[in-house]
Amino acid sequence: MSRPLERGALLCGVLVLLLSLQFGAALAGGPVALPLALLFSAGATWLWLWLEVPLGGVWVPPLVCALLCGVTAGVSYLAFRPDFAGLFTFVPAAAGSALTLYAVRRSQARCGLCNHRLPSGSLVFTCPRCSLHVCEERCWSFEHRRCQLCLEQRVHLLPTDERWWMSVAGPRSRHDRCQMCRGAADQVDLRLCPKCRRAQCRDCWDHNNGECARCGTALPDLPASLRETVASVAAQR
Repeated sequence: MSRPLERGALLCGVLVLLLSLQFGAALAGGPVALPLALLFSAGATWLWLWLEVPLGGVWVPPLVCALLCGVTAGVSYLAFRPDFAGLFTFVPAAAGSALTLYAVRRSQARCGLCNHRLPSGSLVFTCPRCSLHVCEERCWSFEHRRCQLCLEQRVHLLPTDERWWMSVAGPRSRHDRCQMCRGAADQVDLRLCPKCRRAQCRDCWDHNNGECARCGTALPDLPASLRETVASVAAQR
């Protein structure tokens, strides 16, 4: 199911089924109703999280489970006068829901940058510059293909060794401007694209993930963390 309304309807249907079982347990008295309330709330909360129905707050599932079990116990007591201990099923219901919620949320991965918990099925990206696993919603820049922190801090990734630059782009150009930042040859270290021969400075080559801004050609022998990123973008063109 993809739509929240459908998932919510399924959750309500399962809750009704579980409550009917809980009502039967309430008629049997506290020794049966109390442990079943714990299991009922744990299962209902796990289903709530698995279906990804909006919680509305972490306190909502325990409150709902306690309320449902409490009302069920109250109705059964008023109608059939079972064991008085069964009226306290709201206590294990709240505890079971809270413990399940705590366990599931604790097991969820966290974004390496904003530290928010990552729901199941959410997109997670590994930044090629800092190797952090970050969420798509707040911390990943699709345009620049890196995390927001590396983008803001202009973290460099390409090697600074002159021998590497000589092997992948040849010697420094002395008679051009960078096609991205427009820096002159006497101000920045310009290197020509292996394919279209347009010049980019080393900073802009790095900022553009080793790709030419004009033709999209990637420099050879890029760092391993960049190769998959560059290859995926090239496949989309």
